This record gives sequence, C-alpha cells and structure tokens, in this order.
Amino acid sequence: MRPFELILGILSILSAVILSVPSLSARLKKKWMVPAFLVLFAAAQLLLEGFRWQLWPLDLAVAVLIPLHLLEWESKWRHMLVGLSIFFSLVSITGGYLFPVPAPYPITGPFPVGTREIHLVDPNRAEIYGVDPEAPRELMAQIWYPAAPDKSNEHAGWMPGIQFAGPALAEMLDLPSFALNHLKYVKGNAFLEAPPLAGADPYPVLIFSHGWEGFKEQNIFQVEELASHGYVVVGINHTYGSVLTLFPDGRQVPINHEALPSGVSDQEYDQASDTLSLQWTEDIDLVLDELEELNQANGEWFLAGSLDLRRIGVFGHSTGGGAALRFCLTDVRCQAVLGMDVWAEPIQNVIGEHILRKPALFLYSENWDSLDHPDRNYGLMGQLAGKADNVVIELTLEGTKHYDFSSLPMLSPLTTTLGLKGPIAGDLVLEIINAESLAFFDRYLRGENGISLEGISQGYPEVQYGVRP
Repeated sequence: MRPFELILGILSILSAVILSVPSLSARLKKKWMVPAFLVLFAAAQLLLEGFRWQLWPLDLAVAVLIPLHLLEWESKWRHMLVGLSIFFSLVSITGGYLFPVPAPYPITGPFPVGTREIHLVDPNRAEIYGVDPEAPRELMAQIWYPAAPDKSNEHAGWMPGIQFAGPALAEMLDLPSFALNHLKYVKGNAFLEAPPLAGADPYPVLIFSHGWEGFKEQNIFQVEELASHGYVVVGINHTYGSVLTLFPDGRQVPINHEALPSGVSDQEYDQASDTLSLQWTEDIDLVLDELEELNQANGEWFLAGSLDLRRIGVFGHSTGGGAALRFCLTDVRCQAVLGMDVWAEPIQNVIGEHILRKPALFLYSENWDSLDHPDRNYGLMGQLAGKADNVVIELTLEGTKHYDFSSLPMLSPLTTTLGLKGPIAGDLVLEIINAESLAFFDRYLRGENGISLEGISQGYPEVQYGVRP
C-alpha cells in the first residue's frame, strides 16, 4: 500500500480499538483529537495519493468512526459499527496489498531516461484487420532514450491512456473491468518528453515487439533499463494485436481476435499466424525506415543525428519474439536478436528457408521448452540453431511461466494464483532478464568482448545456460 493509505488504515483500526476499550476511551480528555487525525490523514491521502476503488471500505470506516468518537451514543449498534469499521479497514488493507500501485522497477544505468510517443502511418500497406480495407496501416510507437530532464519534466505514467487500456487489460486477465483502474497512478522511471542528453555519441537502437494481447509498455522494466545504459529503445504497439491501441485523435482500437481465429483447421491457423507475424515484421521495418529518415532531419526531430543505425538490435516476447526473429532472418539491418519465449511456429517456413547469421539470445520459461518433452516450437528453435552461422545462446529460467517475461507479475501477488507467473520471485526474474539483456547487447552491439554471458548466468542458480549448435 502507499504510505498514507497504510497510515490511514492503521489509524482507523486503532480508533476502533479505542472505542472498544472503555478505559482507553475515558483517557481521551479531548474527544475531537481522534476524529481530527482521521480527517487529517483521510484528506492527505486523497490529495497526495488519490482515491482508488480498494479504499472505499476504508473511507466508509472512517466516515463511521468520526461520529462515534464525537457522540455519546450507547447502543448495541455502536459495538456492531465499531466491529464493521475494523473489518472494512482490514478489507482495504488486504485489497491494497493484493492490487498495489507498483513502484517503478529500479534502473541501474548512469543516464536518466526520457520517453515520448510517435504515430506512424504506412501508406504502402493496407490495414488487413480493420473495417476499412483501403485504410493504411497505422501504429503507435514509444521511444525511451538517455535524457537530461529539468524541473519542468514529470515522470511519465506506465501507459498513456491507461484509463482506457486498464479495463481492456483487466478483461484479458479475466478480472472485473474496474480492477486495474488504479494503474493510472503508476509511474515509470522515464521523464515525459524530457530533452535528450546532449553531446553524447550516437546511440545503438533497439526495437521491442510485444506478445499477442500485449502492448508496447509491457516490458517497461527492461526498456527503461536498456535506455539508462545508453540505448535508444523503441516499443511498437502492433495495432489489432495489442490489447488496445490509442491514437492521438482519440480512436481506441481493441485487439481483433479473428487475427488468430479459433475453431479452424491447423492449416488455416498456421496461415493466419504467418500473416500476423509478417505484418508485425513489416511494422518493425516501418519503424526503422522512419527512424532512418528522422535521424537525418537536420535537427528538426528531437533525436536527429543521435541514432547509430549501424548497430540495431531487435527483441520481443512470444509472438513479438517470433516477429523479431523473422526480421533478423530476413533483414540485414539487424545485428543482434533477443527472443523471450519465442513463438516460432508462425515462422516455420522462414526458419526452413533462411540461416540465422546474427548473434542470438533466447530466454525460455521453464515450461516453454522442455528437453524431456520436445514440442513443435522447441523443435523449430533447434532447427534454427542447428544451422545457424553465429552464436545462439539459450537460457531457461527455472520457476518461471510465460508472463514472467513481462511486467504483468508486478501488478499483484495474485498473479501466481491466476497462473500468470511461476513461483520465482518477481523482482528476481526481472533482475535476471535485465542482466542478461544488457550483457548480450553490450557484447554484440557495442563489441564489449570481455563480457561473459555464461559468467553472468552462473551468478543465478535459476538459469540453465546452453549454446547451440
């Protein structure tokens, strides 16, 4: 819970206890003191932290306790109301613990981070999942970069338009639509539209592709960490594959589940997934094309001249990991690829036709790849690695599940019960992902050959390290 929430909860319980014990209540010479403290901290909580749905039982308890302290009222209802106030306070404290307002995951790099969104339109591609077959492909992207914030720059929220995305995300997790409304209070480490750090050498560029039903900020812990170490990171919101896309003109575009249809033959599903993967790969291509043009904008763009587009890495999760891999199999601009629980099945034909010539790091959750029970996806990754013409490093993280490779486990301790994460501690898995990601890109994009990914992995007993072929 946030500080004033917790203080108010404890204060309300103490207030109820005082009412329940006549000897304590008799010692209060000024009956207004306890109500005054309740009013003071309730007002401070609302003004400094803001209301969220988890607090309504606590606020109700406070509203009941104030008159009970001020009025001389002896009745059986008095004791019942005092008991209910304690119960309501405990309900809010429990709700605040189960649905916290997460603090930003700490970044370790030397640079402050700035962030801003960009809106991109591809006139050469039609939007195949929209209602208008002649509309061009549109997407939103977000950039994280080393920055020099001043006092006018505020920390950015976790997601722009969270008031709209929160209900969509809650629905995806089978929660009530209001369950994640409190995420509007979540801040990142990055400063919104802060000026970029001046005078630095051009930065390597990393492109992030989210998973199916994901969003560009889903790995904010990872993108902010990489940006704090001197990378420009661009996260793509794949329209109609993201849980929700919010455009600058106010349009809200939800996911189109027909992009991966259910109830169809394996052949039809494979074709649909291949089409989706190709579209996402072309989104990566669009972003890089735009960056190349903007980088040459003679100072008219805020990062003009600051991008080193000879050093490009691409990384992604699940479906986005497959799109990242597909891009790096087919586009020479990619210099390194990192995939987290890569969904390789949509790109099986591409894997069969191309050789991976770029260094690759693949992170797997414990059940995503299994040597004891190899599945189709893992077999494709083995085929890829078996004929690769560069290093392929594979790490399996024990105690993890698929969504451990995202920020979602930070949202609630219930994520383990809901099956969204494994038993591994959430902070630990994020630490491992960040350490391995940074080391990989530093070594293979920056040429820091003294870095040993095997050595880093040995520092975590939860990591199984392997190299193929």
